[in-house]
Amino acid sequence: MNLTHDLADNVLTFHLEGELNSYNSEEVEKQLDSIIQASTFNAIRMDMDKLVYISSAGLRIIVRLKQMYDDLALINVDDSVYSIFEMVGFNSILKIERK
Repeated sequence: MNLTHDLADNVLTFHLEGELNSYNSEEVEKQLDSIIQASTFNAIRMDMDKLVYISSAGLRIIVRLKQMYDDLALINVDDSVYSIFEMVGFNSILKIERK
């Protein structure tokens, strides 16, 4: 899992690449928390253009972020990842922009 970020116009964007699963979710969550604490922003975007898979451990991270930050959106979500979000009902509680 590769995680990068950028901050522009008060929007903190995380770029996720690879798989977000139980093997790497703890490290990813630590990285996210560290970046969030060091940044000033009004909104968070999770760019999933290069994310190929997300497990329940990854879904928990997204739920936690949504609980903490109302202006959270998932962007560039491909069809296979979107189907996971749809199956668990995220499409009704989150802003999701498909590729």
